[in-house]
Amino acid sequence: MNSKELISSEFDKLTEQIKSGLDNVKVFAVAEAWKLLQVMAASLIQIIEKIGTDLSSPEKKELSLKLISDFYDKVFVTVNIPIIPNIIEPLLHKYIKAFLMILVGSSIDALVTTFRQTGIFIKKQIEGDEDYSSSQILNIRLP
Repeated sequence: MNSKELISSEFDKLTEQIKSGLDNVKVFAVAEAWKLLQVMAASLIQIIEKIGTDLSSPEKKELSLKLISDFYDKVFVTVNIPIIPNIIEPLLHKYIKAFLMILVGSSIDALVTTFRQTGIFIKKQIEGDEDYSSSQILNIRLP
């Protein structure tokens, strides 16, 4: 199993836990969906940084966007939007998802930067190199 498959598997487990916890929830405000997407993005970033040490930054972002998009499809698409006729709902879901995924893409960049600056990700020092470069491998510091 390669690192992308392992990351997907770990995130799928987390997705199923969230989905089962929300079984009785049928109405979401966009703000609630956004908050949940933020939590899932932060969790996914940590999973990717821990497992995906062989992946480049663009590969990590591409994988994270795909997995968050899949998470949205599994959790939010079946939610009923009050007052909207059922015929129009799928179209509205499509536009809401597109809007939120644009925000998630920017949010992933901001979260990674914040995690690096606050020390959640620790850079390994390359022998004889005092400066840290963007090509160095990152690890998660466990509490």
